[in-house]
Amino acid sequence: MSDEDRAVPETAGRMAKAAAAFLAGLTEEQRGKACFAFGDAQRRNWSFLPVLERAGLHIGELDDGQRRLADELIVTGTSMPGYAKVVSVMAMEHVRRALLPALADLFEPGRYSFRVFGSPGDARWGWQFYGHHVSLNFTVAEGRYLSPTPCMLGSAPDSYGILAPLADDEELGYRFVNSLDEGQRHAAIIHHRPPPDFATRMVPRIGQVERPDPVFEPEPDYVISEDERDILSYIRHSPKGLPARELDQRRLDELSELVGAFARRLPDDVAGVQMRDLERAGLDNLTFAWAGGTEPGQRHYFRVQGPTLLIEHDNTQGNGNHIHSVWRNPADDFGDDVLSQHYRLHHGSVDLLLARILCRSYVGMTVSVSPDRSCWGIWVKLYTGPPVPGTRVKTQTTSNRSPDHC
Repeated sequence: MSDEDRAVPETAGRMAKAAAAFLAGLTEEQRGKACFAFGDAQRRNWSFLPVLERAGLHIGELDDGQRRLADELIVTGTSMPGYAKVVSVMAMEHVRRALLPALADLFEPGRYSFRVFGSPGDARWGWQFYGHHVSLNFTVAEGRYLSPTPCMLGSAPDSYGILAPLADDEELGYRFVNSLDEGQRHAAIIHHRPPPDFATRMVPRIGQVERPDPVFEPEPDYVISEDERDILSYIRHSPKGLPARELDQRRLDELSELVGAFARRLPDDVAGVQMRDLERAGLDNLTFAWAGGTEPGQRHYFRVQGPTLLIEHDNTQGNGNHIHSVWRNPADDFGDDVLSQHYRLHHGSVDLLLARILCRSYVGMTVSVSPDRSCWGIWVKLYTGPPVPGTRVKTQTTSNRSPDHC
């Protein structure tokens, strides 16, 4: 897929315009809470847990005009169905407060928070809207390329009255697993019990192997064993479950429909790029896995995995009445891939190599800057395998650019 095929200049431009308008409408104190350096390590903190303290600028601190500008920014990162899901998830917080009055402060909708990393319209910048059961994360490069992951929504309870934010995703999952023949179901269902939460948890970068936590702390009675953690683990290059290449065309179309439903949480052009990327890589390279019961109301979990895709959807907590649902890209979460592209186009092969090292895994890093800040160097200890002699690589690059700029 060419660089141009990945470009979404219209959405990227709308985001920059909306984010700039939002920041311009804030007071100086509010901007101090909302604005972070692009390189801030917090950019990869995408927690969706209920907490009393959350970094950034809270919705509850905005007046009506500022709230309108904030909503306009959220709309640039979602389709209208996606936006409806976001606001429905937030509305469910009011239900949860009423159901659990002793814990009402944890589910305060005014505590959803905005963070802007870098300056909107710069060569690289990003923004985040996050809170309980919502985590939207966007990275923009060159005003054209956009990374929309991680993109997480949840709901507890999973439905109440007319509110059912993720019911369609649940239905598509059930429909697909129950459409499989006996042999396919045997391959797809990797365990009779689901993990307590995502197999990849909330890691900032998805590793080669990720194991689910054994227990969800607020629900100590549901525990999986060490063996079950291994069974349910995510392995990037050896996916567990039913390979899509074993599906007939009808079921492959149904799997594509399931994946497309997650992609369509995003703006049309962004969803289109995501789906075309998967189609060109081959939808038959995806793998579908299920764990738990296959009837509504039972604890369950499913994932769809590919080289540039990871969908995880669980409804395990609350005895199958508490949904977590996420779209991730192991190669491009938080813009790892689009930022590597930015380095390749504008900084040359040495900086690209360094960028790729830093976007993946390293054990230690030392930065040396000259007193006049005109020259700088970076030394990286790169982990490449087990702790045996010769597995550490020392890399140094020197540039006449200040470290404040890419």
